[in-house]
Amino acid sequence: MEEMRGVAMAYYVNMSNNQQQMVLGFYQSIDTNGDGKVSVQEYLDFLEQKGYSKGYMPPNFFKLLDENDNGTLDFEECVTLFYMLTGHRRVICDGCQSCLWGLYFLCVDCYNVGKGATYELCCSCYRNKNFSHAHSPLLDNCTLL
Repeated sequence: MEEMRGVAMAYYVNMSNNQQQMVLGFYQSIDTNGDGKVSVQEYLDFLEQKGYSKGYMPPNFFKLLDENDNGTLDFEECVTLFYMLTGHRRVICDGCQSCLWGLYFLCVDCYNVGKGATYELCCSCYRNKNFSHAHSPLLDNCTLL
């Protein structure tokens, strides 16, 4: 998650003023009581309001975003959320259907076809052989890319 935070903040500081205002508006839309921090309930209400299914975010995602572990999200932590919702390609595990963030495995053959039909697995599904796929090998996304 630390890498995601770094990428999100690097994008943010290099945005135009208008784009930064859009991110601030995003943050303020989640912080519904205007106290300058986003509670777990505000976060969950936001996800539900925007139509994100329960499987879209890992169950511990709020805790992962909460870098200082104070039980709320501050502005910079919400910048990371903004990046992950808007600037990051959504990848779903073909084994358990969970959303993949960070490292995951993908089929080299499917990737090389290059038509968007990839096959991706979370580390747990790959390690526990929770998949059925005709091609091999699978490589982690950092090795392949």
